[in-house]
Amino acid sequence: MHDPWLRGSANRWVSSPQPAGVYQLSVRDLLHDNYKAWNIVKVRNLFSRDVAEKILETPLVSSVREDKVVWDEERNGCYSVKSGYKLVMRYLIGSDKYHVLGNWNGIWKAQAPHKARHLLWRLCRGCLPTRSRLLERRVECTLNCPVCDEEIEDELHIFFRCAVARDSWSAAGLSSVLHNATYQQTNVMDRIFAMCSNESSDTVGRMAMLLWCIWQNHWVKFNVDVAFVSGTGRTSMGLCFRDNSGHFMAGMTQWQQTVISSVERESWALLLAMEEARHRGLNRVQFESDSKVLIEAIHMKCRGNSEFLSIVHDILSLMSSFINFEVKFVRRQTNLVAHTLARAANSWASFHRSGCCWRHEIAKSGALFDYGRQMVLEACVKWVVFG
Repeated sequence: MHDPWLRGSANRWVSSPQPAGVYQLSVRDLLHDNYKAWNIVKVRNLFSRDVAEKILETPLVSSVREDKVVWDEERNGCYSVKSGYKLVMRYLIGSDKYHVLGNWNGIWKAQAPHKARHLLWRLCRGCLPTRSRLLERRVECTLNCPVCDEEIEDELHIFFRCAVARDSWSAAGLSSVLHNATYQQTNVMDRIFAMCSNESSDTVGRMAMLLWCIWQNHWVKFNVDVAFVSGTGRTSMGLCFRDNSGHFMAGMTQWQQTVISSVERESWALLLAMEEARHRGLNRVQFESDSKVLIEAIHMKCRGNSEFLSIVHDILSLMSSFINFEVKFVRRQTNLVAHTLARAANSWASFHRSGCCWRHEIAKSGALFDYGRQMVLEACVKWVVFG
């Protein structure tokens, strides 16, 4: 009687209080001795009226001869992650603890790309990894704003109070919205909701895109790709740094003599890219790869014993230490610079130095013309390291 075995969507446990001795009984004690049917007289004598009725309404299937755990959210009685997730979401949505009142429709109706509306949602839910928010999560970091180095980097400072942010509002023609007395709440969520309630969807959309651009400021994009020359057993890698404006910052190539699968090559390259970003002191980086299998494995936090998933585990471990490291899938057409660098590394390997590693950092004034249609370096090579 200690298990939730009663039928129905409400309480499945036998409720308390009940007569003494009931809780030491098992279900079979409520059946007739010689055939599978409820002992109605016994059930009605032992339990309260409502509990007795629930017991007698429970069907008895003759083929069921032993107790089984049944997951009621699936027709087959077996647990699935999908149905478990849906159950949790029903609980969260129905709970006042997790329900935040506000003009959420105003956010989703904004005339802006989904990425900008999603940023507003994250901002209102306190999901943005600002430095003050990271410190709350016990992530050690400096608190001052990396842009002005004058105040603590929290949501209000980044988007509304930083001198660079205020200049951005003015340049976007939204200075009147920024300084409107109606929108001076000390809570970011209240301020956003007030703007959504009083401004047009077009103005809210422009504001959303402005905040998205401010948030993307000082983020670095890191494109990664690999190439393999059949018959050589050599895997080469190309990395490309771009700033938040999309301008080329630096490139790097490396190759190694290994026999690994294509997805292992991609994961190996991404891990090296993250280590390179850490070495350079970059803490806000979006890594882009054209390997969908790899990116999905990272997003799903896949675990396993294969070499591929072992590298994924190392990537996830590194990302856990750098909250602002993100990974994103991109199509091959948008990854041409890294792809060209990876292919070029194979030709540079003709130096025939065993275990050579080339790092080519292109001066900021340089450029990769047409993202890879010309082979690579119309720009200046600053230094070369052989390892």
